[in-house]
Amino acid sequence: MKKRVITGAAIAAVLVPAVYFGGIFFLIVGMFLSVVASYEMMSMFYKRGPALRKLRFLVPILSGIMVLFAYFAAMDVVNNMIYHFWVITSFIASIVICLAVLIFTRQSTAHDMMACIMTLVYCGLIMGYVISIEYITPIGTSEYLDNIIKGGRSFAYLIAIVVATDTLAYFIGSKYGKHKLAPEISPKKSVEGAVAGLIGGAIIGVVCTFLFQMVKFTPSTTTIHKIIIIFVIFVFSLILSASVQVGDLVASKLKRSYEIKDFGKIFPGHGGVLDRFDSLIFAGAVYYVIVQFIQLVLLGVE
Repeated sequence: MKKRVITGAAIAAVLVPAVYFGGIFFLIVGMFLSVVASYEMMSMFYKRGPALRKLRFLVPILSGIMVLFAYFAAMDVVNNMIYHFWVITSFIASIVICLAVLIFTRQSTAHDMMACIMTLVYCGLIMGYVISIEYITPIGTSEYLDNIIKGGRSFAYLIAIVVATDTLAYFIGSKYGKHKLAPEISPKKSVEGAVAGLIGGAIIGVVCTFLFQMVKFTPSTTTIHKIIIIFVIFVFSLILSASVQVGDLVASKLKRSYEIKDFGKIFPGHGGVLDRFDSLIFAGAVYYVIVQFIQLVLLGVE
């Protein structure tokens, strides 16, 4: 436990300044996490696919490149569509390169091909857009989103939900858990813990939107409007909290399928990057999709 706490403090000591200051420091941290996560996942797949020996080192580099382009897509508002084009282009090119390598590798299988594609999607494409949440801003002008979407504050809000959900689910589940949530995937997780994490994460999400000044009430805001706003934020946070737990179960399913305890050992007491940030990656992807959907489809922002 002591090792776990020390490592957690060290992670926070790096991640908090990176989120707060952003810029090149955050990019370096994001690319590092993407590269290491890709290596961890490819190493897992390598256990059943010897043909992936060389691609264990190539795929992480390709994932890091995707994160780089996603960073510029979020940072450069004027040319972001060009950079989004390069993100997708680099993703497709990466798949083509990996499949071409496997075709000419002896004893390669369809498993190896899907392993490369999944790693590029999960640790490259998705992780790149999750990291870009740090810089996401409303498209055009929207009175609904101008205050709520605030770059680093949005990322901090997301992290708060992840931490609250995981922490409450663990402690409440350990003490009061009686009904198994997914016994074949993660025997220690309980329904009681999941519900506690879900509700607690949503409440923390609401609190953080006001704590981080993402939402402010004015004297003209009526009581009914305040209730509606709080309810919408609660539901949004609830969805993110649920995605946190799904992301954790996805990672657990992978580890159980490949009979490994942890993805890596880079964080003593916590395992690897995917062990520590699995929930954040999944919840971040859901956050990004919902925000873009609200802007482009519901509000029709141009």
